[in-house]
Amino acid sequence: MLLLNDNCRGMKSSEWLKNIFSVAYYLMIIGWILLLGFLLYAIFISPGDILEIFRDAEEFEIKSKNALYTSLAYELLSSGVWIFILYLFKKLMQDLMAGPLFTKLQIASFKLIGQLIIFITIVDALSIFVFKAIFAGRMEINFDLFDFWFVIGIGLFLIFLSKIFNQARIMKEENELTV
Repeated sequence: MLLLNDNCRGMKSSEWLKNIFSVAYYLMIIGWILLLGFLLYAIFISPGDILEIFRDAEEFEIKSKNALYTSLAYELLSSGVWIFILYLFKKLMQDLMAGPLFTKLQIASFKLIGQLIIFITIVDALSIFVFKAIFAGRMEINFDLFDFWFVIGIGLFLIFLSKIFNQARIMKEENELTV
């Protein structure tokens, strides 16, 4: 009975995790569509209106049309990568819940997700540095513990998890051969 309850709790938590990834995925898509709308509005209708909205941006002040176009285009690309990462997480969760564990797909997914998280986090940090240097005229390096190092740690953990899954797959295959 205790084993059954623990198994049910595990299924509930995995369902919750899958749902969280789904909600985040769809919210990111909505945000991406809004960013695309801002960029298209700025290019074809009125960059002044969008400049007014983004004049006091969080990372740096956007004062020119070029800065606006560049930052919006970069945000579209960056958020596109994050959407892809969430898509991979959703597919990985479905595969983990539906099928056998320690498959090559799961191993490759963990590794790719970890690599993409590390890549986009570093590129985001570098882009903020470059945007500040070009558009704000100041050079500043600022890595927040949560925003940079913690996310890099998550990426590294997922790569590590892919290696653990690979070792488990090898052991599982060896075990199946001996039976």
